[in-house]
Amino acid sequence: MPKLLLHMDIKDWDTFNKIYIDEENPKREKAGIKKIFIGQEEEKPLKVHAIFEIPHSNAMREYVKDPEVKKKIEASGIKLETLGGVVCND
Repeated sequence: MPKLLLHMDIKDWDTFNKIYIDEENPKREKAGIKKIFIGQEEEKPLKVHAIFEIPHSNAMREYVKDPEVKKKIEASGIKLETLGGVVCND
């Protein structure tokens, strides 16, 4: 399965962690997106990297179109202008 490697800046780790990592995310699971790793840089704690297993290269794009998901992303403090990523195959 493809992997999605993301990087982003956030406003606050505690808020991001509570909303984006700790909360259950049945919509992400239903979309077939599996969280492998989400963590912050040691030297730059507001810089976050994530790895997801995805069923196909457009899975995350499709997932974030959901209005509830968009609200969750905004509430988590992700600075969308810094969000970037790449899809990799095994």
